Parts: sequence; structure tokens; C-alpha cells
Amino acid sequence: MPRLRCIGLAFMAAAVLTGAWAARAQAGPPPRVVVVQSYNPEYIWCREIDAGIRDALAPTGAGIETLYLDAKRRPDPAAIRNAAADALARIQAVAPRVVVTVDDAAQAFLAVPFLKDRASPQVVFCGVNAPLETYGFPAPNVTGVRERYHFREGLDLIKKILPQAKTAVFLGEDSESTRFVIDDLHQGAPYALEIVGAKACRTFQDWQREVAFYRPLADVFSFGPYNALVDERTGRIVPPEEVMAWTLSAIRKPTLGFADIAKEHGMLCGILESGREQGRLAGEMARRILETGVSAGSLPVRVNVEGVVLVNLKTAEALGLRIPYPLIEAAGVVLR
Repeated sequence: MPRLRCIGLAFMAAAVLTGAWAARAQAGPPPRVVVVQSYNPEYIWCREIDAGIRDALAPTGAGIETLYLDAKRRPDPAAIRNAAADALARIQAVAPRVVVTVDDAAQAFLAVPFLKDRASPQVVFCGVNAPLETYGFPAPNVTGVRERYHFREGLDLIKKILPQAKTAVFLGEDSESTRFVIDDLHQGAPYALEIVGAKACRTFQDWQREVAFYRPLADVFSFGPYNALVDERTGRIVPPEEVMAWTLSAIRKPTLGFADIAKEHGMLCGILESGREQGRLAGEMARRILETGVSAGSLPVRVNVEGVVLVNLKTAEALGLRIPYPLIEAAGVVLR
């Protein structure tokens, strides 16, 4: 009897496995998702967004392919258009159910001219700094995640670290995204510190001149992206770690960041927007589209809300500053 019971159980297990295989075969191949990043795979922002998307889509078993427009290292519009044309050709070849377009260049050069208001694919954007009406978003087949910097929270944080601070300047590279970020900064005033300047710099030498100009005027230096600053002498992009290393040595003042790159380049503190959150929110929308068949346009646009508190104790020590223990205790990232 035990042997017969074992045989019966074996047949039942085989039947269950056969049924599962049959159901999987009947369901067809896993859905495809193409992610189009505006920038390059080495950029921490892109890496974090990719991780968030993959985490959110993992339960679907979707096949995910990521393409890059490289708009920071090759900012010439003709180069971005060529990269967008290559991405479009790949999208047409693999026919994904969902395309996730990341940051503003992917919207301007790909989503708006070639994907918006089509029957397919469904489009989910994230990392968008521009007002959504700039792109005509949302649309019947487009939804996504609006990106915002945590300006108010960041300036409040550094005021707690340095109560005597009164003024701040904001510097970033000269890009479409940075210009939209600066617009957001101005619209949110007043802040805990007076904003005495907000500049988008095209070259590294422009950046150096702005740093020299604002050094006697600003108690705090705050930063947007600085990955696309060109050296006027060579025409090459100056690596961002070199930009910030020069900047910190030139100003010797408290620094405030708003993105993941602040963790890598020695800034004093920040309330960082999370690339992983941007990717996760976009991935959750894509997952809902894949699992329910709804159109992207039926899903409401979202805005990132998480702010990761960063404090760098090593930088504070070098500046002769003491960060209050409650801020250290509350921080999500403490660098020593």
C-alpha cells in the first residue's frame, strides 16, 4: 500500500507539472519591455533607475532590454537624434508591450515624435523635469513619473547644520533638464536660505568662473547635475568626479546635493531624490499594464516623494563643522 501511494503521488506531481508547463506554453513567451535611458550606463542615476524598474517588473517575468541615448556625453542634437532613431528601430524590431522612457531627452527625441498617441507600444516615462504640458503628457498611451528635487527640505537640512548660513547658490550643467530644475527652484521660493544665484554652465571654465563669482556671496553651494561640462581647450567632457574635486578644493564651504551623485563626490549633506524610486514607480505602472492590459493613459501621473537624507561626517570634519546627532540618527546615508 505505501508503494501504491507513492506511485499515485508521483503521477499527481507529474500531472501538476505537466499542467503548469502546458499553461505556460499556452500563455506564450514572456512580455517584452524596452527601457530607453537618456544618458549612459555608468551614470549612477541610470543604474539606480534600472534597478528600480527591474525590481518592480521581476514578478512578471518580463524580458527587459535597456538602450542608451548618451545625451550627456554626446549632447549635440544630431547625435541624440541618431541614437533615438537607432532606439526606435530596435523598438520596432522587438515590438515590446511597454517602453519606459527615462529623462527629458528620451521624451523630446523619441517618445513625443515617434511613440505618443499610437496604439502601441504603451509608454511610461520617468525622470521628467519639464512641465508635462511641454510634451503633451499624459496621452492615451502615455503616463509616468514627474521628477522633483527636494529643494525646500535640503535647504532646511543645511540650515540646521549651519544655523548662521543665510545665502545659497545653485549650479548645474547647461542642459534642458537643468533649466527646468532651475525654474522649479525659483517657483518654490522663499526658502530657509536666500538663493543668490542659479546658473546652468556649458563648459568647465564657465563653472569655474561662476564658482569664483559666488564664493564671496554664497554661504552654501548646492548642485544639480554636472556630467556634461566641456573643457574649452580640448572639447572633451570633464569627468564629474574631477569637476567636484576641483570645486570642493576651490570653495571650502558647505555643499548640498539633491541626487545620488552627492554620495560619491564628498558633498556635506543632501535630501536626495531616489533614482531607484523613479524606476520602481515607473516599473509598477508598467507591471500593471502588462498584467491587466489597461492603457497607459488610464493610469494617473505620479510624482516622486522619497527624500533620502545624506550626511557626510568626513566632509563635516574637514570643514570644522559638527552635525547634530539627531540628524545623523535620522539620515538614510551616513558617510564616515
